[in-house]
Amino acid sequence: MNKIYYLVVAIAALVSFVSCNNDTDLDHKSIFPDGVDKTTQNEFDLWVLDNYTYPYNIQFEYRYSDKEAHVEYDVVPAEYDKSIAVAKLVRHLWVDAYNELMGRDFLRQYSPRMIQLIGSAEYKEDGSEVLGTAEGGMKIFLNKVNLLDLAEPDMSVIRFYYIKTMYHEFGHILQQTKNYSTEFNTISTDYQGPSWVNVGDYESRGVTEALEMGFISAYASSEPGEDFVEILSFYVVYGKEYWERMLSLAGESGAEKMLRKYALVKDYLKTKWEIDIEKLERIVQRRMEEVSDLKLTTLD
Repeated sequence: MNKIYYLVVAIAALVSFVSCNNDTDLDHKSIFPDGVDKTTQNEFDLWVLDNYTYPYNIQFEYRYSDKEAHVEYDVVPAEYDKSIAVAKLVRHLWVDAYNELMGRDFLRQYSPRMIQLIGSAEYKEDGSEVLGTAEGGMKIFLNKVNLLDLAEPDMSVIRFYYIKTMYHEFGHILQQTKNYSTEFNTISTDYQGPSWVNVGDYESRGVTEALEMGFISAYASSEPGEDFVEILSFYVVYGKEYWERMLSLAGESGAEKMLRKYALVKDYLKTKWEIDIEKLERIVQRRMEEVSDLKLTTLD
């Protein structure tokens, strides 16, 4: 028995030695610039504490963590400078917009406890792309952070991938906390389920199929809960003028359904949350105009 034990120990030691040896041959390239310590608090970490954690109890994570990531996807971490930019954009266009309308106590009570940044996309087997997720009202994921161009920030990227996703996923948190009227679920009877990926979408494909069916986006046609928060997020983030243009493209039947849905979303936000969606839209659109004045790569 002793011989077997020593043999096992010897083999384990050899494997450990080989493994450590192999590690030294790897090219370990960090996505964090020189001087950014991944284990201790740096300047950005302190900024996050002051702007997210202390005032709202929000843990804003830009470092990749296996235990926080979705293990079914192979993704890359968010780059450091782009994480700073997204943190400032979310603060200006989501945190401060809600603060302006509702006061700071609202997000202190209902905000997610964590916002997790991911550098790349999460692609599903059906070819669709996960822009973000909200898990039980506790965590929001924002993907494709590394797509942001810091030299020439593209507002279409900022709107679609980060800010609309924040309003969409926070919309799920609201509806998970207080139910909306089941009348909403009866307006459309042609929800597509997983086949929503085959529906023509105006924002991504420039076609009006989803609009003519009564959906603001192809993804809205997947199921009523997604339809609800897509109306909320598109109206607020893309603005009233965009919404009215989509209504004109939807045709009589599509526009009629979209207007009925919007009325229920508006009523839900007002009666259950005291949120005026039209005031929120004006605040966000004004703040969108201010993005060009933000210093996205500096901490202030």
